[in-house]
Amino acid sequence: MVRCAVIGGTGYVGVRLVARLLAEGHDVAVLVRSPHKLAATGWAERVDVVPGDLGDPAAIAALVAGADAVVHLAHALERPDFPARDRAAARAVSAAAAAAGVRRIVYLGGLRPRAGTASRHLSSRAEVADVFLDGPVPTAALEASIVVGSGSASFEMIRYLAERVPVLPAVPWLAHRTQPIAIADVLHHLVGALDLPADVDRRFDIGGPDVLSYLELVRRYLRLAGLPQGAAVPVPVPPGAPALAGRVVEALTPLSRQLVTPLIESLSHELVCGEEDVLTVIGPPPGGRTTFDDAVRAALGASRDGGAGEAPDDPALAVPSDPEGSGGAVYAWSTVEPCPAGADALWAVVDGLGGDAGWYTPPGTWTVRGWADQLLGGVGAYRGRPQGRPLQAGDVVDSWCVEAVEPGASLRLRSELRQPGRLWLSLRVAPDVSGRGSHLHLDVRFAAAGLAGVAYGRTLRATASAVFGAMARGITAAAT
Repeated sequence: MVRCAVIGGTGYVGVRLVARLLAEGHDVAVLVRSPHKLAATGWAERVDVVPGDLGDPAAIAALVAGADAVVHLAHALERPDFPARDRAAARAVSAAAAAAGVRRIVYLGGLRPRAGTASRHLSSRAEVADVFLDGPVPTAALEASIVVGSGSASFEMIRYLAERVPVLPAVPWLAHRTQPIAIADVLHHLVGALDLPADVDRRFDIGGPDVLSYLELVRRYLRLAGLPQGAAVPVPVPPGAPALAGRVVEALTPLSRQLVTPLIESLSHELVCGEEDVLTVIGPPPGGRTTFDDAVRAALGASRDGGAGEAPDDPALAVPSDPEGSGGAVYAWSTVEPCPAGADALWAVVDGLGGDAGWYTPPGTWTVRGWADQLLGGVGAYRGRPQGRPLQAGDVVDSWCVEAVEPGASLRLRSELRQPGRLWLSLRVAPDVSGRGSHLHLDVRFAAAGLAGVAYGRTLRATASAVFGAMARGITAAAT
């Protein structure tokens, strides 16, 4: 067991790393600038929380006191002075770790370009690694390119551009190669680096098994997501192209230009591993390195989830603490409808939905939608439902599939109609706190795929009150 101090624990990699460390039985302390962020992590009650930031020497000293290892994941990309801030923070952490007798620093930085002058982003990450390696505490500086997983800023940028830009501007840097790595493999190397012997004090390039151009990344994503391939049209590169591209990305994605502009600047380099010693010194992940295709499949599978948003076990999936929009565009609508009848009576109506009972929506709603689906070769709106027993996971109910059911409490359905994305309907029954009557909680979630999905999701959200609001009122009325 290792006592591990994590800096950047509420960030994309940090949230997943802390969960992994706790699962393996390690003690964890985290430095937290914004304590409210902890509520979404799923592990807030299981770590030692040190309030403060990297500009507070006392907070850093409190964090590393008694620690065996420090994992440094923080980067200040969203501020224009990030190189100076990151250098100063690294020096403070290195000095505090040495004074506290920490035996190991693990740092996650970026791959270094093999030729040319590095971007400010990559230069800053290299400088931070140099600070740690020049210090007295043995350091493993892991250097990666694009990390693939829902919530990763680089991966989300690829996702949104692939899905929302039908014609790609074929700027020269799209031909540059990179070596993406799955988030699960990053965590494997970070955890493995904690146990390295004291004489290991060096950089390690880390990457997946595939070396691909940025254009290939986009096209593979489209194929794996089941979306049409966009054309690539050559365009001239104007002065200040990264800044202009940052504004375009900001308009098309949930990411801020302050975050993505430094990332776009880094596209002007080929970022490929120069050595792969980490596979010998730490060892490969169980089952071998994750291919880009498998990493994307994992990210797509989990990010398109109809659940309530609890932190998943798979690090490839989006978690509640990730920035808004992680996992792709999701359009949601919900309502709570009171019911004078008890929870048992209300559940009986929910469990009997579909088939001859119908769906309590405005007349013709499902019929018209079903006709349209059949014209597209789909299943249509009416396929019946199981009779003579309660619903179970896997049952077919008209155009829906039962994904999960908790008898007497909740039902989650996934639509099997043809649509540009995935649609879930969740219904939850709860007794009123007064002991009289009950409530129906109805939630609709649509995970959009491509531009058509965005249009469909916006239309769905605009009409949800008329369709699903009527459904909720009809269900509660039928229970009375």
